[in-house]
Amino acid sequence: MLRVADLVEQEVGRAAQEALARGDELVRSRAVQLVRFSPSLVIAEVDDGAACVELRAVDGVLRWHCTCPEGRNGGFCAHCVATARSARSRASGKEVSTGVARITS
Repeated sequence: MLRVADLVEQEVGRAAQEALARGDELVRSRAVQLVRFSPSLVIAEVDDGAACVELRAVDGVLRWHCTCPEGRNGGFCAHCVATARSARSRASGKEVSTGVARITS
């Protein structure tokens, strides 16, 4: 059974450049909250609830929905990109990089 985390990179690779850039910005700013995370279903609130994203693995195919205008029209929007990258990071056990160095004493 293919998981959401296994399927997201193909769609991310097809996303528009603007969606990739904004999605990466959302990840760096920690604007993605994974509300539900399982191998076949990821639900996230993005940008303080401005958008809700659902990524679902169905018969080896990634299905998605976002509540933003682009997502409602079927586009793999910036919110989907950010959710996909966050889900992939969580599945691999890696923390999402924010580009900010931590200072320790």
